[in-house]
Amino acid sequence: MADAGMLVDMKKFLNEQGLYDQFYEPALKYQQLPDGSLYLLPLEYHLEMTWYNKKIFAKNNLTVPKTIDEMLTVSKALKDKGITPIAVDGVDVWPLLRYAAMIPFRATGNEFARNLSQGKAKMTDEVGMKAANFAYEIGQYFQEGFATTDYTTAKNMFLNGEAAMYNMGTWEIPSFIDKNLPEKLKGNVDYFYLPTIDNAKTPDNEFFGNSGIGLAATTSKFDETTKDFLSYVLKNYSDVYVAKQQMSPLKFTIKDESQFSKLFLRIKKDMDNYGSEFAKPWDTLLDANTNSVMSDLIIKLTMRATTPKEFAKQVDDTIAQNVTN
Repeated sequence: MADAGMLVDMKKFLNEQGLYDQFYEPALKYQQLPDGSLYLLPLEYHLEMTWYNKKIFAKNNLTVPKTIDEMLTVSKALKDKGITPIAVDGVDVWPLLRYAAMIPFRATGNEFARNLSQGKAKMTDEVGMKAANFAYEIGQYFQEGFATTDYTTAKNMFLNGEAAMYNMGTWEIPSFIDKNLPEKLKGNVDYFYLPTIDNAKTPDNEFFGNSGIGLAATTSKFDETTKDFLSYVLKNYSDVYVAKQQMSPLKFTIKDESQFSKLFLRIKKDMDNYGSEFAKPWDTLLDANTNSVMSDLIIKLTMRATTPKEFAKQVDDTIAQNVTN
């Protein structure tokens, strides 16, 4: 659609309205096409983290993992004591793909994922195999039957204290505000961001995040009235959206902190100190056919129903078939 000239150049529009620099840079980057062009506007802005049960960690003398290896060590320690380490939504698949994407982002930024999607890198490359091996290892620490566990059930497992960790984003802030938590979890929920690896290319303040599904506009209907409307929405959007304790893709300041939870304020500081590059989710880069195959394969890999080597070969074969399209 962009190549056919059907979509409005949103970078040009935002610059005309004096709004481009008002957006958080990563929120716009998430919406860009590989060549850097921008035809989508973000109306969301989220960081992704692992929420964890402080009480379970303290009771078992565990510290927050700072590295990928430490994350495996902590998970094993929990499982050895009969505690479910990680609750995960397997039905929607994307939470499983996040684990496969962790090491490649730390090792290469988004370079490996982009090259993989274009057939310029292979899953059987060193970085890809490290990713496959990690997904294979971490899968044994998900709850029993995770492949058929939906979003709400996985979240409730964590909220009910049935799992020590839960990887999800800031759109869930309202669920983790103390007043909304079950009594036994009040004061016991905290979070940590993507752990690192040796010789990481990306800094600690860059990890997974997203700015949601972008808003496009068609050139044939984008008249002055529509421009005025969209400009008005964007200039007033943050005031309305932030009041719901949701992060806006447009830069905003908080004048009265008493109106917000401590959790929201803390994450706002994290957001203001974020780097420049989000870890790009693989399902937003891979072609539709490869996505479908990858979804099936990542479930099998994390269930340990296939090996990392078999997983990598099948991914490479699928991309090779679809890359020319």
